[in-house]
Amino acid sequence: MDKSKICEALYALPGKVVVKRRKPVWMPVALFAAGVAMIVANNIYGAELTNNLRSAVVFVGGALAIVGIVLTMVRLFGGEGAPFHRGEGCYLRYEELYFEPGDREAVVRSVGDGAVQQLLEERHARVPSVAVALYRTPDNRFAALQAFEYADLEYRPLTELRIVMR
Repeated sequence: MDKSKICEALYALPGKVVVKRRKPVWMPVALFAAGVAMIVANNIYGAELTNNLRSAVVFVGGALAIVGIVLTMVRLFGGEGAPFHRGEGCYLRYEELYFEPGDREAVVRSVGDGAVQQLLEERHARVPSVAVALYRTPDNRFAALQAFEYADLEYRPLTELRIVMR
């Protein structure tokens, strides 16, 4: 399953329904600020805290600050964007659904019909012998799905990419 090919097909839809967009930077910056605030608060109120509590506050604050810096750098300088549906105003969720080999025909039929809800409700397997790659909005009004079969150490497409817009 090549997620990048599916994303390229989504970005090529007429009317720019799906665009590549970076996720917002405010959340990692808030994590960094919370970590720094914890470290500063520890220095200001350190005399009133026990040694164990001071150590815990510095550890958690430092971890938050480091995670915030790393996530901010990834979001600012990372090359990849995430598929964003302009009409719904949300990022598309990516899921891989796995099915038993005996369900192959039913899965191919469901993908061909664009029955996203049916695929989500069906019994799933833990082994990816038959898999469905699915990008969808939270309310399933827009979905892109394709079925694959795992054979000879690679995924082979069972269906073409199916775009469902409701």
